[in-house]
Amino acid sequence: EERLRESASIGDIDTVNRLCDITDINSKNSINGWTALHWAAKRNHPKIVDLLLQKGADKTIANNKGETAQQLTKNVEVLELFGISEHDNLKERVNELPITPNYLANPQFPYVQNNSVPNPNANVSRNAGSIGLSNPVRSSSSVVSSATNGYDGDLVLKARVANMEETDFIEVEFDKQKFTFSELIQLLCAELNVDPKLVHKVRKLPNTIIRNDRDVYRLVNFQEIELVLSNKLKSALP
Repeated sequence: EERLRESASIGDIDTVNRLCDITDINSKNSINGWTALHWAAKRNHPKIVDLLLQKGADKTIANNKGETAQQLTKNVEVLELFGISEHDNLKERVNELPITPNYLANPQFPYVQNNSVPNPNANVSRNAGSIGLSNPVRSSSSVVSSATNGYDGDLVLKARVANMEETDFIEVEFDKQKFTFSELIQLLCAELNVDPKLVHKVRKLPNTIIRNDRDVYRLVNFQEIELVLSNKLKSALP
């Protein structure tokens, strides 16, 4: 039953369709009293709402706060499935806040632990309002540094030699303490078995040339890079 509610929350229609036939579609969470229909309506999944209603979901069931599923959404398509017109919806919500905080608009599923990798840009987004105009340099540097410092380990790059029969990439680990253009060249040449003297340029796919340390600093995890060799010296490859 908890799996049904979670699937309705994330919009997994196939799993919802399967679980509707083998579990209680109107079961309520013991903590907040939400049903699968509550979650589907809150997350604005009209296809899930429609499926649940067709499978016999009771739209009159209230959660522990006394809210029915239709009271948790402003989505016109979802409301129409509940038989509520846009005009009726506006009258019912005339006293609501004009702006809904994100943590209310998209509440976390109650029992799921967050084991995902942190978003490297999350802190930048949260702190944007407090930075203001008084320190624009700090704001800019935070954005740049988050691109590379968002990973705990070394930066993993995908590398190959350009214009060769072998088109597969290899993964190489770039020590974040050595974020310089010269170190990048040495690493790629060593891993790809190329003489540094043969390197004409370093290309960040699909079409950007890496020229200096600042370009290197902007690299992100699993960036695809290729060494472009001098046409005159390709035959000297080992």
